[in-house]
Amino acid sequence: MSISYPLPKDWQHPLEPPAEYKRLRQEAPVCPVRLFNGNTPWLVSRYQDVLTVLSDPRMVLDSTLPGFPHISASSVARQERTLPFFFRPDAEYRVQRAMLVQEFLPRRMEALRPRIQRTVDEALDAMLAGPHPVDLMAAFALPVALRVICDLLGVPHDGAERLHVLSRTIGSRASSREEATAALAGLDEVFLALVEANLREPTDTLIGRVVSEQVATGKLSTPDAAAMFHALFYAGHGPPAYMFGLGTLALLLDPGQLEKFRAMEDPAAITAAVQELLRFVNVSHLGRQRVATVDVTIGGQLIRAGEGILAQPDSANRDETVFEDPDRLDLQREVHRHFAFGHGIHLCTGRALSLIEFEVFFKTLFQRIPTLRLAVPPEEIRFKKDENLLGVHELPITW
Repeated sequence: MSISYPLPKDWQHPLEPPAEYKRLRQEAPVCPVRLFNGNTPWLVSRYQDVLTVLSDPRMVLDSTLPGFPHISASSVARQERTLPFFFRPDAEYRVQRAMLVQEFLPRRMEALRPRIQRTVDEALDAMLAGPHPVDLMAAFALPVALRVICDLLGVPHDGAERLHVLSRTIGSRASSREEATAALAGLDEVFLALVEANLREPTDTLIGRVVSEQVATGKLSTPDAAAMFHALFYAGHGPPAYMFGLGTLALLLDPGQLEKFRAMEDPAAITAAVQELLRFVNVSHLGRQRVATVDVTIGGQLIRAGEGILAQPDSANRDETVFEDPDRLDLQREVHRHFAFGHGIHLCTGRALSLIEFEVFFKTLFQRIPTLRLAVPPEEIRFKKDENLLGVHELPITW
């Protein structure tokens, strides 16, 4: 009998992947799992096999294919609407991604660092001016993540909280198909309106530039553009906000590593520390979805054309054959490639921006509040157990 997926976590140790992954890496690195709808894709748990799946063009992220491993009702509901570019066939995906490459060049993102620093400082000033204990997520992490992506895209700030709520509905495995459909419709409405507004009067924002260069010239349809911007908003605020929370928690739970982080001044060391946090924490804790387009063999297992695959990033990031003592947070670890941003042609478009956000957020938070600590025992922190991203409902902190 196949294993039910997602595999259960031990919520007494929420930053750890399910313990079953260690056994699977050793005994059944490619095995069938059973999804909510009864489908049985292959779960791939070893680092090298995950790397192969995400690198091989014969295994595609195309949700239009029958064997695509939908993890939730929301994922199924999305099929009824205009799909974001990264769920399209590879040829379409490559065309639309190319439209964004210039917007996310590392040097262009680096030029945003002073603005991101101001955003972090202003949010931290506001938090410090208020009472404490305080919820880090509501007072600091989420406002920063929303402000950064809204400024980049050109989304009005006054509607960002509503868009976040709709995004959470889509990202929840507890949402019904009807709830997900309504949330998707709400997001579509907002981003279609933004496309149309920029067609009438372009703004100097990512949305404005893409609309002027691609939509106005007929290279990209209005629905495709709205789906693209919706996806960028979703991926550009939820994962960073959740990572702000979980990364802070991981450091507060490991005083020795936190002391090392506070002492870091070299930008390269700070970047390496952030990369280790990304390996260790794994906000994106569900499998990277793929479909085999031909018969392939992964880890000695034959996978037939049309069968779904889930390449498991949090398991691969704890693979003991690749990372020494992988269950230990080591901010001075020699850098290895992790899968927090994916890999291959679907490597996260905004990874350069995300790294800058993380560097600025964590360094500023712990430098400016050297006495920061949890305001509740760790076991009282409530985790979002039914979302596609691993996060906390609140992170009560004080100083």
